[in-house]
Amino acid sequence: MRRSQLFWGSVLLLWGLLLLVDAMGVRLPNGSSISSLFWPIGLLLAGGWILFGVFMRGKIEDENASIDLQGASSASVRINHGAGELKIHSGAASNEIMHGTFSGGLDQKASRNGDSLEVRMRPAKDFVDFPFFGPQNRLDWDVALNADIPTALTMNLGANKATLDLRDMNITDLKLETGASETKLTLPSRGRFRADLDLGAASLEVIIPEGLSARIRTSVGAVDLKVDEMRFPRNGGYYQSQDFDTAANSVDLTVDAGAASIKIK
Repeated sequence: MRRSQLFWGSVLLLWGLLLLVDAMGVRLPNGSSISSLFWPIGLLLAGGWILFGVFMRGKIEDENASIDLQGASSASVRINHGAGELKIHSGAASNEIMHGTFSGGLDQKASRNGDSLEVRMRPAKDFVDFPFFGPQNRLDWDVALNADIPTALTMNLGANKATLDLRDMNITDLKLETGASETKLTLPSRGRFRADLDLGAASLEVIIPEGLSARIRTSVGAVDLKVDEMRFPRNGGYYQSQDFDTAANSVDLTVDAGAASIKIK
């Protein structure tokens, strides 16, 4: 039985037991209901479970993997990643779209669709993305992508720490969706492309390389937003480089966020 099932099974049994005792009319000496003990006991169990995860950490093996380019001239890459640390950068060989190291293993699919290679990457095991289950569930990935192949890149990330260095990449379209995460994203320095970032309760730093013009539009809630207005002056409801419309290299950047801390420079 997975540890997640064990934990939540124990929580449900405890809750059911306390509700049953309540229904039987049993009360504490001070007159309070037995079920009022649920949260104190639950917090004690959760704390013990976290400590158990620290001291009884299981071993997660690393897997080295690569995906052949199959002669394609462009690519669509989708990466799903949960709890842990994710690093993405250039460095794949000319005959591959990706190589990397994956703790816990990799479930990947790649197929040609005309001249394009469609790639899907996700953890090999279905780990629970929740802090109660401790560091043994961390999925640390180090992924090198082909810098020369035009690539539409989509990333769906959970509660993780991500360092996404795309500076040397040939990105045609970028989509990023995160949960409770800490993300440092360096955008590509070349091309004209869109980048759509959708954040939960997150910390995000976006680095826009010198020579890359930008238009930055935000739709945010309770957000600490800092934009380098020396490079990207505010223009009504958005920020924009003065040469955005004519620049050879530019990004049309959209950021949607809830409770987040965002820095764009």
